Amino acid sequence: MPRRGKSKKPPVWIGDAFVPLPLPSGVPIPMCFCGDACKVAKSDEEDTYKQRYWMCANYAFDPTPRQIRIGLLSPPPLCDFEQWIDTEIKQVDKEYMEMCKKWEVERLARLEKRRQEEAAEKDRQEEQQRSLATERREEREQKLEHVCRAKAAMEENPDALRKGKWPRCT
Repeated sequence: MPRRGKSKKPPVWIGDAFVPLPLPSGVPIPMCFCGDACKVAKSDEEDTYKQRYWMCANYAFDPTPRQIRIGLLSPPPLCDFEQWIDTEIKQVDKEYMEMCKKWEVERLARLEKRRQEEAAEKDRQEEQQRSLATERREEREQKLEHVCRAKAAMEENPDALRKGKWPRCT
């Protein structure tokens, strides 16, 4: 049983997922192909950054995570009506896009440099491991050679073990 004043179900938000943008003054609102009034939207693409355009209110789009979470989703696409209001990108927006491109190029250059440094470090570690393995192999071969010489010395003089003398193999 729920506590007093508390509901079991969270409230469901019903509405339009589009964020309302201010309408340009003196421009009539066009009707889209499906017969509904259009809504104003802003472009996020590089070629048309922040340019406003009319689009169908029923057109499907990628909702933000918050809109998904609270249930503000647009209906499925009915038409793909699109009519541009702004025909040119503002100078400030052009400069911003150029700066974003520059930052992206710098970021990619830093990533590439980091990858090269990591690859060089990995090569250095592999070379170090190879040299250690080579040293161990050489040491093992020296010990094996020493043992072989000691066995040969024992075979030459079997009385040396009885006398308590170690075989001389140097």
